[in-house]
This record gives sequence, C-alpha cells and structure tokens, in this order.
Amino acid sequence: GKSKGAVKEIATLRKFLHKNQSQTFTDRSVKRLFDTIQIYWKSETVDRDTKEALLEDALKMPFSLFSAKQKNSMLKGLEELRVPDCSNSTVTTSPSAPATQLLAVIDLDEDTKTMTLMQNETGDTYDHVPLPEESSKAICDAFRNEENVVSVEAVVEGEQVQRMDRFVVES
Repeated sequence: GKSKGAVKEIATLRKFLHKNQSQTFTDRSVKRLFDTIQIYWKSETVDRDTKEALLEDALKMPFSLFSAKQKNSMLKGLEELRVPDCSNSTVTTSPSAPATQLLAVIDLDEDTKTMTLMQNETGDTYDHVPLPEESSKAICDAFRNEENVVSVEAVVEGEQVQRMDRFVVES
C-alpha cells in the first residue's frame, strides 16, 4: 500500500518550502533538503500526484536555494513522473495552429505590469510578459498568496507568448 506517513511528511516539507523561500541555507542544508526531496520523488510508496506536487513546489524555489543543476534534475524527475501515464489520450494538433500551453507564473513585477512564465515540462521561461489588462489585478492578488499556484493558458510561437486565454489558480 501507499505510505500515509510519507504523504504527511511531504505535506510538511512542502509547507516548509513555502514558508522559507527567502531564507538563506548553508550548502550542507541545501544538499540535505535536495536529497530528501529526491528520496521522496523516487519512492515507490508515494503516489504520483503527491510526488508531482512536491517537485513543482521545489522547482518554484528561487535559484538562490537550489542550483540550476538541482532544478534540472527535479525537472527530469517531473517529466519522468508525467510520461508513463498512457491512460491519457494523446491530442494531435495541426502544425499550422499553435497549441495552447499552461505556463506557471514564477515571478511578477507589479510596477512594470510584467510577469515571468515557465513551461513546466521543459523549464523554458518567458520574461517580461505583459500582464493581461482585464485580469491583471486578479492575477496579482492570486500570486501574492503564497499558497496559490498561478498559471496562464497561453499560445506560444517561437520564443514569444502570443496571447493569453485565461489564468488558473490552484491552492
């Protein structure tokens, strides 16, 4: 069966990550934190959704906490978690129509009314994306609450976000 203890420990770890985003840790502490996250995401006793949530939270941590190498490792782990599920039907889009993607809001500058978006699967980021005027206040309010994960549905062509259709808030 699945371990209820591990799920509870992961919930505690996720809360710790949320609350300590601006803290500075010693290299040894960061290594221990990363090793702990790695143990959980590779554990057979933890369900996939819990592992995904942990990795997503860890990836939202600033680069001052986890190095690019550690984040890349976590991104690979997240991709591996998402790949084996063959129960989802694959949707093919014609190459002429750019697909809508869900991009995570990882930074927001209310002064310049711009945000940084990240494609969760690839880790690609899009900087200085203008906030959509009609939902600017709602996105800012949702992003300010650290419990929320704010994403936008956007159409990306090349390196540019062409348009945003809607935003999604998960808490």
